[in-house]
Amino acid sequence: MNWTYTEADPAMMLFTAARERFGLALPDGARVLELGCAETDFLERLQRQNPTFDLVGADVRRDRDANGWTFLQVDASMSGFDIFSSGYHGMTERAPWEFDAVIMLGALEHFGLGYYGDPVKDDGDTLTMQNVVRWLKPGGWVYFDVPYQPQGFRVAENRHFRMYDDRAVSERLVVPGLRELGRAYSEPEPSAGTWVERPTCDKVPYWFVAVHAVKA
Repeated sequence: MNWTYTEADPAMMLFTAARERFGLALPDGARVLELGCAETDFLERLQRQNPTFDLVGADVRRDRDANGWTFLQVDASMSGFDIFSSGYHGMTERAPWEFDAVIMLGALEHFGLGYYGDPVKDDGDTLTMQNVVRWLKPGGWVYFDVPYQPQGFRVAENRHFRMYDDRAVSERLVVPGLRELGRAYSEPEPSAGTWVERPTCDKVPYWFVAVHAVKA
């Protein structure tokens, strides 16, 4: 999968670096789900890179005009397969929830906190990851990045986002059914994608941690 991104969005800068570090690849015709798709043109970039991809974006906000892909306005932490009740049937004969990859770019840390008008669920991040396991095909992979603070998990005072330590990443996000393949730590913006050794001290505003896992 050829991919370059040289602009300022930290999550997309981080994905660009993670693609090489983790060896992220997608075959022709891959079905890809991006959760929390409202703030970047990531799916348009994927579509231009390979028009055979079957791309779906989901966000609780209706801030996107889909161009060459399918948009679903849903809460990604909702129960089971309700996310697909809008009538999405995909471009192939596979079940609509069988994705080759699920990608979250600067998104998972927000789910369930209510900041963007989504239902408040303190475990919205974990519920989303449990859904990801259901939605991936066997052997499919998930990539996500979240803010990282090594000295303890916490929620920002304004309930905008969570900050994770290693234990919280393992317990809240790498849920049963996933096998972690890689974990890497990055400088924050404006240097997102600059890899560092595992931090031992907190940083203002925070570090990033990127995770690559496969459906076991």
